[in-house]
Amino acid sequence: MNQHRHTVNIPVKAQNYSVLSKVQNDPTLRVMIFCASEGNGPQDIAFPHQSEVKVNGGDVKANLRGLKNKPGSTRPVDITKELRLKVPGYQNTVEMTYALTTKAGLINGAFVSSEKFYLVLNVVRLIPVPDLVKKLQAGTKITKQSVINEMISKSRDVDIVATASVLSLKCPLSTLRIDLPIRSVACRHNQCFDATSYLQLQEQGPTWLCPICNNPAPFGTLVVDEYVKDILQNTSKSVDQVTVEPQGQWKLYNRPDTISSRPGVASSDFSDDDDDLIEVSPGGRKASTPITKNGISNGNLNQAPSTRDSLSAAPSNRSNPLNSSTGGKRPISEVIDLCSSDEEESPPPKRQMTSSFSGPSYLSGVAPLPRPGYPDS
Repeated sequence: MNQHRHTVNIPVKAQNYSVLSKVQNDPTLRVMIFCASEGNGPQDIAFPHQSEVKVNGGDVKANLRGLKNKPGSTRPVDITKELRLKVPGYQNTVEMTYALTTKAGLINGAFVSSEKFYLVLNVVRLIPVPDLVKKLQAGTKITKQSVINEMISKSRDVDIVATASVLSLKCPLSTLRIDLPIRSVACRHNQCFDATSYLQLQEQGPTWLCPICNNPAPFGTLVVDEYVKDILQNTSKSVDQVTVEPQGQWKLYNRPDTISSRPGVASSDFSDDDDDLIEVSPGGRKASTPITKNGISNGNLNQAPSTRDSLSAAPSNRSNPLNSSTGGKRPISEVIDLCSSDEEESPPPKRQMTSSFSGPSYLSGVAPLPRPGYPDS
C-alpha cells in the first residue's frame, strides 16, 4: 500500500508572506487548504478519496469527504490554529498524503491514468452569518407587484385551472416562523425560506440547494421576496399559514375541523337519550319500560333485567303454570354454558321422583298442591 501513497509538502514561513502577520491580530482572517479536481471553470472543493492532512507532524481532524452523495459539500480545511506564526523564522510544514485518486478511464473524452487534483493554501476572511443577512437585505429584491403580476398571468392561462393555495410562513429548515424570506431568482415557487437558517446550514455543510425545489441556490442568486415579507409584517407571530388567491389576494388560513368521526355514524347514535327495554311477559304481552343507562327506571332502584333473561324465562313460565307473575317472584332464568361444545352430548335429565315416600319437592316460593284425599282406613 505504501507504494500507492503520495505526499505533498508545503513549507510556510510567516516572514515570507506579509498577510500572515495580520492573521495573528485579526480573528476573521483564517488560513485554509483548498483542493479541487481538474476541470474548466469554477470547481467544487473536493479532496482525493483517501487523503489526510498533517501540520508540523500533527494530524488535522477534518472532514475531507463532505456529505454522502452530495458533491460540493466539502469544506476547506482550517489550519490556522496548527500553524506557528508567532515564532520568528519558524518554518511550518503542511503535508497531504493521498492514495488511489481515481481509476484509469475517460475524463472529458480523453483517457487518463488517474485524476489530477490541485492543492492551494489561501488566507481568507470569514463573513459572519448576520453580515450576510444584512447584505441580502440591502441587495436585489423581488417586488410585491412583480409577484402579483406573475400570479395574475398564471391565472389567465387557459390550460391551467387556478385555485387558492396555502402559503406557509414557517421555514422548512428550522420549522420556525420566517424572519427574512428569501429564495433564488431561478425558483418558480412562491414559498420562501429563512435567510439565517439557510446560511447557517451552508456553514455546516455547503450544498447551496433550495430546500423546496432542490435546485441550485448559491448565495449570488438569493433575493428577498417582498410579497411574503409584506404578509409577515401584517400578521401576528402566531400565524403560520395564509391562503393566497389566484389574483394575489391573501387571507388568514382557516384550518379544517380536526374532530374526527366514524364514517357512516351520526352523532345522534351516541346520544344519552333513555333506551327502551322490551320484556316478554309469561302471558305473551309486551311491556315497554324506559330505563336509563344506570338501570334506574322512574325513580325505582330495581335492576332492570336484560331482554335475554326475559326471553329465556318465558318457556319456563309456560311449562310451570304454578309460577305465575302474580306470585311476585322473578322468573327462573335458563343458564347457558358457553364453554360447552355442540358436539358433546348433554346428559339425560334426571327423572323427578313422584313416589309418596319421597320427600317434598317444592318450587322456589311455591306451596305444594294438595294430594287427593283418601278415606281413613
